[in-house]
Amino acid sequence: MIKFIQFCSLITIDIAAYYVSLYGAWYVREMAIPLFYTPLTPNYTFGYYAGLLWMPAIFIFFIAYKNIYTGRTPIWDETKKLIHANTLSFMVLMAVVTLGKAQGLVSRVVISSLWLWTIFIFPVFHLYGKKLLFLLGITKEKVLVLGAGKTGKIISQWLERERHIGYEVIGYLDDEADRIGTYIDGKKVFGQVRHYPKFIKDLQINTIIIAMPSLGPEKISSLAFEIQQQVKNTMIVPNLYGIALLNTELLHLFYEEIFLLKVKNNLKSLYNRTIKRAFDLTLAIVLLPFLLIVMAIIGIITKLSSPGPVIYKQERIGIGGRPFNCYKFRTMVEDSERILNELLQSNRDMKDEWERYWKLSKDPRITKIGMFLRKTSLDELPQIINVLKGEMSLIGPRPYLQREMFAIENNIGDITKVPPGITGLWQVSGRSTTTYENRIRLDIWYMMNWSLGLDLFILLRTIKVVLFMKGVR
Repeated sequence: MIKFIQFCSLITIDIAAYYVSLYGAWYVREMAIPLFYTPLTPNYTFGYYAGLLWMPAIFIFFIAYKNIYTGRTPIWDETKKLIHANTLSFMVLMAVVTLGKAQGLVSRVVISSLWLWTIFIFPVFHLYGKKLLFLLGITKEKVLVLGAGKTGKIISQWLERERHIGYEVIGYLDDEADRIGTYIDGKKVFGQVRHYPKFIKDLQINTIIIAMPSLGPEKISSLAFEIQQQVKNTMIVPNLYGIALLNTELLHLFYEEIFLLKVKNNLKSLYNRTIKRAFDLTLAIVLLPFLLIVMAIIGIITKLSSPGPVIYKQERIGIGGRPFNCYKFRTMVEDSERILNELLQSNRDMKDEWERYWKLSKDPRITKIGMFLRKTSLDELPQIINVLKGEMSLIGPRPYLQREMFAIENNIGDITKVPPGITGLWQVSGRSTTTYENRIRLDIWYMMNWSLGLDLFILLRTIKVVLFMKGVR
């Protein structure tokens, strides 16, 4: 019964996401397109398209086909599946309309626009819809973690943060005597690992995570086999920290009883780089009319608030290590570099903070309007020009300064394979509160794991981070 309620709830989320996307597509067709040319398809009301129930049925079918209703995966993996499922749905819809000669009954502009809207709307609805279902207890499933060390804590914190997956850590089992009976982030260490059958029964556990990579492959294999006989799902954390895993394929060696991880480098593909560039250009061109109005208003306010140029131009390291001029709204007073040097020479605490973050939490050089622009990241809007010129991407590694070359020289070849981004993985992982070393590590991880789905995930997270101004210094 619970599974049925969960299944129906997830379908309801997708139906809601579909109709929101459909309204956006209908609005584009009926309100925006006529401003440029007169479509051949007759004007239909939103109610007409909403009544074509066979269209959402196709989306539901392919989403179910991708096992999204039954699986529990991180949002970036789920986003990739959703994009694939919705793309298949789009192709079927276009085939039905074209081959069925129904162009006069269903606008292909609506279908095309619908597909574009689903790329953004469905992941958002899945993320927050599943979080709501978790809070209501509909998708919640209890998990027991074997291992209360560093790895076990990481897994518990990850599941607490990614509640849309639906797993709730009940507690731990561990063989360290001093840990038994203690609490880790509010979760109790119940007892020793060998007592897991008792706790499976007492706590009604269906999923166990083995987070003990230090045991070694033979002991983990034996333990996993025993546990697999008693629970529905067994997950193992391998000792592979830091390896690119988003773009991997699991290859099973049947007789040898081992597996291989095939790691793909998506950015080696000209096709993928072309897709990334097309994504940048399409989104930049669509947003440009709105952004120009916002940029004009900000420019006027910046000019009136303090003397100096409106746009600040700074040389950064671009693709292939080539320098380029990165555009930003000026947020500091004039002669800011001289003031910075004086501050760092006279204040040891500021110097230490600068060396750790390459930013100051209380920077006296920032103007009042500049502080607002930085908190909202609106100071980076002029970089849309860099995107159109091909010097930057919407999502990518951080655009490093020339003076930072010494810090990234060992990784410069990896980081500069693609244009730097207006936003990126480090911006949605703590922004300015992330240490400098961690930013470099996140940029490298992004390059190793790049996919269009990951770009979309970062873009959606960026909107959330900017709206709530998280991690701003």
